[in-house]
Amino acid sequence: RAWLEDGSLDFSFSGLKSAVLSYLNRCKMKGLTWHVPDVAAGFQVAVVDVLAEKAVLAAKIKDVPRIILAGGVAANIRLREVLQEKAAGKKIQVYWPSPILCTDNAAMIGCAAFFKYQKGEFSDLTLNAVPHEPLFRRC
Repeated sequence: RAWLEDGSLDFSFSGLKSAVLSYLNRCKMKGLTWHVPDVAAGFQVAVVDVLAEKAVLAAKIKDVPRIILAGGVAANIRLREVLQEKAAGKKIQVYWPSPILCTDNAAMIGCAAFFKYQKGEFSDLTLNAVPHEPLFRRC
C-alpha cells in the first residue's frame, strides 16, 4: 500500500505500478496466467483504500465535517462507497457530483479559460505556469 507514515496525510502510488509489473513478470517467468480483471481489482482496492483513509484522516485533523469528492476520480463507484462508509463511521458527510459532471481537470481549466475569454482577459506568449495560482480573485 501507498500509506507511508501512520497519522500522516502523505501518500505515494509510485511503487504500486512497479508492484503490479513485478507480479505480472513473476507470473510470466513461472508460466502462470493471470486474470486481468483480478489484477485491476487488486489495484483498485489498494488505491481506493488509501484515498478514502487519507481523506477521512484529513477531515478529522482539520476538523472539517464534510468531504467533497470531485474530478475524474469521483466517477469511481467503489471509491464513493468506501469513502462514504469510512466517513460515516467518523460522522463526516461526503458529497459528490453526478457522474456526468465527474470530468478530468482539463474540462475545468477549459471552462475557466472560456470565462476569462468572455471577460477579455488574455495573456501574452510569455505566460508561465504558477503553481497554486487562484483562477479567480475574490473582491
